[in-house]
Amino acid sequence: MWLYMSNTNSKPVILYDYQNTRSSSCPKNFLGDFSGYLQTDGYSGYNSVSNATRVYCLAHIRRHFYNIIAELDEEALKDSRAIIGFNFCEQIYKLEKELRESYSSDENYYEIRYKIRVEKLAPLLDEFIDYVEREIPNALPRSPLGKALDYAKKHLPGLKNVLLDGSLEIDNNAAERAIKPFVIGRKNFLFANTAKGATSSAIIYSIIETAKANNIVVEKYLVYLFDNLSKIDMQDSDSLGNLMPWSHKIPEDMKIKDKK
Repeated sequence: MWLYMSNTNSKPVILYDYQNTRSSSCPKNFLGDFSGYLQTDGYSGYNSVSNATRVYCLAHIRRHFYNIIAELDEEALKDSRAIIGFNFCEQIYKLEKELRESYSSDENYYEIRYKIRVEKLAPLLDEFIDYVEREIPNALPRSPLGKALDYAKKHLPGLKNVLLDGSLEIDNNAAERAIKPFVIGRKNFLFANTAKGATSSAIIYSIIETAKANNIVVEKYLVYLFDNLSKIDMQDSDSLGNLMPWSHKIPEDMKIKDKK
């Protein structure tokens, strides 16, 4: 099950796409000539989307270092070289948290974040890259540390593309969270054990998760959607547009109000 998620800043869209393969042809065919920013994990299959600017995910880089230090006792941590890489990730997340808490309510948040990232995040990423370059020659390639450093070396340059636009996030955790309902639910999908069943599941999950991302009460929206789909011309894009979760035509009682 492939998952594609738009920038969540406005009109978020979450689409599930079932394919019977992990081939690079899947994102290539789905995204076509897409030429924006594409944030992913390190799977090389996404390289087939040749017009996109790749942005890598800090969470996946961090995970490799975390898995090394997680089982170490306090004494072993003192001599660990992996803790250095992990701490670089923590410093970056700390900066991102400070930016979010200080400026996210500002209408110029992304412009502010862009400027502060250029000033503070850029040198931090360069230091991280320098650490990786220094450590790699002394690490066994097949060791956990060697693998963590190799992954970081391959993907940190792509992570630096987050500096190009203040609206870009430091990781793709939003997409990771969006796929979890399907991963958890599929244990109960005993009735959906065919390709058609998986395709149907992808459509249902796309509707539900996109509604949730737009702060819509899912149960009410589904009733509203099914009722109105029977009344419109399915070839009329304007009529379909009015039923989208972000449409101003959606009744107010379906929208989840922000807690103040």
